[in-house]
Amino acid sequence: MRVTGRWMAIACLGLGFTAGCNQSASVSSSPAAGAVAVIDLDAIAHRLGSDKQIVDSIAQRQTSLSQQLVDLAKSYTQQIEEKKKTLAEAPAEQTDVTVASWQKQANANLNKVKQQAEADLKKHQAQLVAQFREQIKPVARRVAQKRGLSVIVTKNDNVLYDVAPGADITEEVIADLIAASPAASAAAAKPLQAAAAPAEAQQR
Repeated sequence: MRVTGRWMAIACLGLGFTAGCNQSASVSSSPAAGAVAVIDLDAIAHRLGSDKQIVDSIAQRQTSLSQQLVDLAKSYTQQIEEKKKTLAEAPAEQTDVTVASWQKQANANLNKVKQQAEADLKKHQAQLVAQFREQIKPVARRVAQKRGLSVIVTKNDNVLYDVAPGADITEEVIADLIAASPAASAAAAKPLQAAAAPAEAQQR
């Protein structure tokens, strides 16, 4: 999941889920110590449509925050214009200094609000990714335990040199999630339908 923002590069979804969802390991409570399972959270997010949901949610939050900044800037401009009327009798030089001071303060306030908005967007992104990881964890743990695997690591080509087929629990986790949720099943079917459409068109 990969996305870019106006204030920040949102690169936590396959799109960089490698840097977000596929970031740390989860440890299961039982079987054989040292038996490791591997899971591809990017693939799961893509198959279930969670990557798009996260991207859409971040984009909506970003749009809302951007609009708030635009509205605030307009408000400050209007306030300054109103205050200028009170300086009608003041010398031009004094008026310029006073207006410049108001403008400087308005810009400082806008920058402060912008920084807060950026922090809010990053926090929102982190919460969405954490929520996704927590939703997957119980199912991943259950699948790993069935295979006698006690440790779950996220797939990362920079860390994992080779993985035995039996250690990768991604597909089984996806299957369990789809079986447990009609919504997940529908989301998982969309990429397959989209892939099948061009082939069917060629056959006609």
